[in-house]
Amino acid sequence: MRYANFLLCAAVYAIPIRIHGQTAPDAPIVRWLDISGNREISTGELKALMGARASAWYDFLPYIHARRYDPAIFASDLARLQTHYRDRGYLDAAVDSAIARLSEDEIGLTIRIAEGPLTRIDKASVMGGEDVENAFGQLEGKPLSRDLISQSVSRILSALRDRGYAFARGEVETEILAQRADLVLNLAPGPVCSVRAVQISGNKAVSERVIMRGLTFKAGAQFKERALQNSQHQLYRAGVFRSVALGVADSVASKNRVDVSVRVSERPFRALRLGAGYDTDEDFWASGALTHRNFGGGARQLQLSGRISGKNREAILGLRQPYFLDSRNYLNIGGFVQRERQAAFTQDEVGGNLSVARNITTATNLNVQFSGGVVDFSADSAFAEAQVRWLWDTRDDIFDPQSGVLMQFTVRERGRFFRADGEFLQATAEGRWFRPIPWRSVLALRVQGGVIFELGKPGGVPNVERFFAGGLNSVRGWRLNALGPKNAQGEPTGGLSRAEMSLEIRTQIISSWGTAIFFDAGNADPALGAFNLWSLKWAAGAGLRYLSPIGPVRFDVGYRLSEDTTAGRRVQYHISLGQAF
Repeated sequence: MRYANFLLCAAVYAIPIRIHGQTAPDAPIVRWLDISGNREISTGELKALMGARASAWYDFLPYIHARRYDPAIFASDLARLQTHYRDRGYLDAAVDSAIARLSEDEIGLTIRIAEGPLTRIDKASVMGGEDVENAFGQLEGKPLSRDLISQSVSRILSALRDRGYAFARGEVETEILAQRADLVLNLAPGPVCSVRAVQISGNKAVSERVIMRGLTFKAGAQFKERALQNSQHQLYRAGVFRSVALGVADSVASKNRVDVSVRVSERPFRALRLGAGYDTDEDFWASGALTHRNFGGGARQLQLSGRISGKNREAILGLRQPYFLDSRNYLNIGGFVQRERQAAFTQDEVGGNLSVARNITTATNLNVQFSGGVVDFSADSAFAEAQVRWLWDTRDDIFDPQSGVLMQFTVRERGRFFRADGEFLQATAEGRWFRPIPWRSVLALRVQGGVIFELGKPGGVPNVERFFAGGLNSVRGWRLNALGPKNAQGEPTGGLSRAEMSLEIRTQIISSWGTAIFFDAGNADPALGAFNLWSLKWAAGAGLRYLSPIGPVRFDVGYRLSEDTTAGRRVQYHISLGQAF
């Protein structure tokens, strides 16, 4: 029988003390690196842990440095691989190596792995806690994995801290016999705590009163770890802080009333952002935004922005007040002037809006907005509308997501206030799903649709408010707005319903370049026919991605699979900044 403490802290891997480029210039070049004997852990996963690499076959090219052998890095790699196996439950794993001399200046590296038997968790029990036995017991039958145990303990401690046990601690003891492990989690919950006071530091121009308004807890409330996390999120959302840290000092661990510290670092309050580019829908465009993040104090954000392109022009002035009535609410007031020129319609519009956005959770938002204005600067074309939007977004990156989900649902009503002929009710929904798949790829799916109900006279909904399909962010076998209803002259007229679906596989080839293959389907219809699956129009294609520091630059070639005699050429080319969705 063996008995040991199974530490919960992260393993301290040996870190190479030299990096590529600092290796001795006379060291031999590594021509190949082979790993054998591994069955349960892939070769790709193991190589990703290593600092040693085989030199590329094209290292004869200028500015391509050959990978040379560094014994310190290689020894560190071997130790790291062995630790990785043992952290996964292969406690008897052994890692050995061999060096093959290919020439005076070239070698090959071989790593041989003996994985050994897998140790599994037979029993998992808790001492000293309440209502947590089942949570830890879920580990029974699973491999003796450091990550699995650490995650389980973290969930248990977080649950205790959310119930007021601010200083809950836990230590796991492990007893192993014949590849079976018994775990005991020894908990020390400590006292149930309340918040005595909030101590704020690091702020200079933003007052303590504003920071206090951004917190989701108050002095005197029961301590909850989740409240600290939510407060950190709300303070970041204001946009005025570079860093935000909340915590409790260990020096008061014996007391049941704790002080919470809030340490912030402010961002520069004034910022100017300029941009320019080209895409096949808007032609050349330029944009700019002048922002003051603490306008008049109170963390108010004032922004003047504009954008001009070959087809559209707009200017927007917006003021955002954080923590409106509640730490989760944001008040937005804005005005806009815009000119839009499309083949399907032409419109000038001036107006303003008032909205309140509520951050329900870190991933969920609800926005209620009221807007009004005039079209083509004509008093008899005044409009008013109300809009409600619900958004759930768990994507890991806004511009180039690798995983996560986005779902949103929007309802708009326009025209009721002025009893306009073009009064309508519009409902739209969209879902996006992203998941990593093998070969450094991401599977991306999108489904979206919408419907417009005419509340005024039939046919009164103006073209600018109708649905259109086709273009670089839609069904890419068609040019912008070219998919859907058309008049006798072949010009798009828009529909009262739209449905679209897209599937895309994005693959990173090298560090800054990638490819994509995609299938798109969709349609717009004068009635509700867009939701008929047999009416959908299909396209397929492929694209190239340059993964720039400001986001992916993409070039897509879409091929129209469905017949459409009014759509022009069958192949469409699209250039833009950012993914299609």
